Amino acid sequence: MKFKKWLLTGVLVSGLWITSTQPTNAEADASIHNESIYDLYVDRYFNKVIANDYDVNAKDPNAFAGGDFLGIIEKMNHIKDMGFTTISIGPVFATETYDGKRVLDFNELEKRFGTPEEFEQLINEAHKQNLKIMVEFPLNNYSVNHLWNSKSDWILSKENNELVLDLTNEEVQKALTSTLVDFAKKYKIDGVKLSALEGAPTAFINKMITSVKEVRDPMYVIALEESDADFDVHYSDQLLVNFRDAFKNTDLPTENSISTDYNNLLLFDNLDTERFTYFSALENMFPPTRIKTAMGAMLTMPGVPYMTYGTEIAMNGQNAQESHQVMNFRVDEELIEYIKDINSIRDNSETMRTGKMELLENKDGYIVFKRYSDDESFIVVVNNTSETKRIELSSDVVGVNKELRGLFESDIVRPSDNGSYRLVLDREIVEVYQIKDDKGLNKSYIFAMALAYLLFIVFLVIVWKKGKQRRLEQDKNKK
Repeated sequence: MKFKKWLLTGVLVSGLWITSTQPTNAEADASIHNESIYDLYVDRYFNKVIANDYDVNAKDPNAFAGGDFLGIIEKMNHIKDMGFTTISIGPVFATETYDGKRVLDFNELEKRFGTPEEFEQLINEAHKQNLKIMVEFPLNNYSVNHLWNSKSDWILSKENNELVLDLTNEEVQKALTSTLVDFAKKYKIDGVKLSALEGAPTAFINKMITSVKEVRDPMYVIALEESDADFDVHYSDQLLVNFRDAFKNTDLPTENSISTDYNNLLLFDNLDTERFTYFSALENMFPPTRIKTAMGAMLTMPGVPYMTYGTEIAMNGQNAQESHQVMNFRVDEELIEYIKDINSIRDNSETMRTGKMELLENKDGYIVFKRYSDDESFIVVVNNTSETKRIELSSDVVGVNKELRGLFESDIVRPSDNGSYRLVLDREIVEVYQIKDDKGLNKSYIFAMALAYLLFIVFLVIVWKKGKQRRLEQDKNKK
């Protein structure tokens, strides 16, 4: 089984890397459109240091569980190996709650998460691995014990132990902006996710965005709330719901779940919603297959992918207590390997990240589209249906004297006698075909396959010889 996975990965790499001339994500100009974001809460990821476990109770879903900055460093390779380029880690300020949103003091880091030195270590280690760190900054709804509790003219209410500020107050706006800018100057973060935007004037948010972007370049600023402010990408509640509802089962309408704009933020759940797994389980579907199909579509469409931690292990949950589980790393890695493979295509192709898109077919779960630029072209087939699907593409779409190379199924499609290209794909599968000049036999592919099988045969011969030698020695000792 491991040999089969190794062989598939080798074919995928040879199919794309050998034939692609595009720069990798690391070589491309800094732009959020070249990023893919992995979102987590520090407390719920990995507990590396016991010394900072103050009042921790991993059995209480509402309590701190012990995750820390050093825990993220410990498991950073897990995120990088899946192909994500930016880690969003939630709020990191002194707080009353594990999610960091009931802020007590913006001038202090949460001691359960670690020290300032450990936070800097996290940022530095991420940068060494060509990863970026994004921090959430809530604009409102702090703890009633917040440092600003005494500023009565700033406050709208203190109901339910929650401090609600008047975000139209100029002093509040200046305090929030200077707090964020000072934090970004102190720590070399690469991005900010603003939250709790309700009541915040668009002009104020835009001034805050401009101010924090002046600290360094790049400095990405996003939000998972709808807004007219100048965020780097556009978030839509409706697009999230449409995408989720289209992929929770097969044969569902997909007409409104397509992203054609690379300024869209692409996601099918987040830390404030039910998990995607919850909806697919309600449909009596197998969540890992549903996630694979959804991720395959999401990572090949124009836009910036945004995945919630635990998606790679099909984490379930209807509410925060259920869906904010401590991350479990002892799981079957088949889904993780799939995300890694599909993300590698996006990471290694500028066309897949920022190229143009032409929609060729889209009906009830069957989606076919072309991603193209001046340098390369792909055909993506998403068969989110319950049956095998076929489509014939004309030479007007593919080109003359071309061939389509499947990067997952490793098949090669050449034109028929009438010049069309016939694609056949099994149910619940996403395939990416790279369009290349028809040069007859794929020498790179044949070489890779021959080498793989040769190595496997050599391995079997060595094992057989060692086994034979061991048996002869045992027979000799018996005499």
